[in-house]
Amino acid sequence: MERHGTWAKLCHLMETVRSTRKDSMLLVGFGFIFGASTFIFIASIFILPFLSPSRMNPLLQNNLNRFYKKFTLLHFPYYTSSTTSTGECNIFEGQWVRVSNREPYYPLGSCPYIERSPYDCYKNGRPDDAYLKWQWQWQSHPSNNGCNKNIPSILNAGDFLERLRGKKVAFSGDSLNRNMFESLACILWNAVPDKSKVSWLPGNIGHDIRGDMAVRYEASDYNCTVGFVWSPFLVYETNPKNRRTQEGIQKQVRETMRLDMIDPRASTFYRDADVVVFDSWHWWVGNKVHNGKDYFQEGNSLYPQLEINKAYKKALGTWRRWIDKNIDSNKTQVAFAEYSETHYEGGQWNTHGKCNRETEPIMSNETYRRRNPSRAKVLHDTLRLMKTPVLYLNISKLTYYRADGHPSIYSKNLTVQERIASTDPQDCVHWCLPGVPDTWNELLYIALMRAGKGSFAQ
Repeated sequence: MERHGTWAKLCHLMETVRSTRKDSMLLVGFGFIFGASTFIFIASIFILPFLSPSRMNPLLQNNLNRFYKKFTLLHFPYYTSSTTSTGECNIFEGQWVRVSNREPYYPLGSCPYIERSPYDCYKNGRPDDAYLKWQWQWQSHPSNNGCNKNIPSILNAGDFLERLRGKKVAFSGDSLNRNMFESLACILWNAVPDKSKVSWLPGNIGHDIRGDMAVRYEASDYNCTVGFVWSPFLVYETNPKNRRTQEGIQKQVRETMRLDMIDPRASTFYRDADVVVFDSWHWWVGNKVHNGKDYFQEGNSLYPQLEINKAYKKALGTWRRWIDKNIDSNKTQVAFAEYSETHYEGGQWNTHGKCNRETEPIMSNETYRRRNPSRAKVLHDTLRLMKTPVLYLNISKLTYYRADGHPSIYSKNLTVQERIASTDPQDCVHWCLPGVPDTWNELLYIALMRAGKGSFAQ
């Protein structure tokens, strides 16, 4: 009886051990499956948007948008394939501060490279200069604690010109980019002692037909060229109204936009530049693109209708692939300026909208509201996918507060009586020069110094 009891206890013990091992194996297996599922889920969050952003489920996309807002990858200044930030330093975060003794980078009415209409507000009769007394202050912003103390806080025009010795700077885009180009042309012109050695290059075409222009700085053997080439969509317009040949008119060549081809005329100009600044935003509106009807083309296929943001994404994708293939990033620093804000009150540009009563910036405690965030995301996603390092000039927020900086009723040279009687639309899109675009170039200079490529190495 005693031996039988011992065997019973031993069998019971072995059964307990076997059950425990079975439970342990089940627990290990469950842990492995849970861990693998978690890894796949996290990997899909971080990798899927970059590999195939266009194939994502809309619900997942919305959730990821909220995630990225919390853990943003849009730090200044780089978008690259390998990194999204060069440190916690965003010089496009800050506030406008009044500096009563601040002087512009070039005196009012002095620069011969400003087109009178629409940018030269002083020559067109604007009586005040208060809009020139505001400085963009980024140094004290909490997001800029990680900024290298050796980077400049303002633009040194003489140093900028010296670093551009033997170089070419190209701007390509719409009239806001031309606004920035003319600002830089004047900043550098004012730094040259012998201004007779600065001149327009032959072949400049004026604002009225949306042409191209370039300034050459020969003084002191600078041999520097700063130029602008018109290309508001960056891709190829087959027969735009402003560049139609007589032959094209006679043959009635159809006007379309080739979303799969870079603008060949513009790319010829900027492909050998040392610094090239792009923008493409303000012309992506219904009346400029035939409301997307029978206008957008890929290969031999013409879309009967294509939503503008989808066309914008395709065009930027073409631009991205061309830049990655054709631009030598060891030589050329690429930059992309985001849109600048407009400030129409009481209507739009063609419905009696106004901004001429704005005499001071909007208070900086007013919440910045991004315009068309879905299109902005298309631009951000494009820049994330690029192999070529790009300086992202996020000027949207700083322009949001500068309702006082537009030409408004001073975009044309009119007498007081003509101005009172005028029914022409006010210009609340472009910016007076000197003015806000000088700050864009100030930040471009700082960004180039911070990137430290080529002659901008400190």
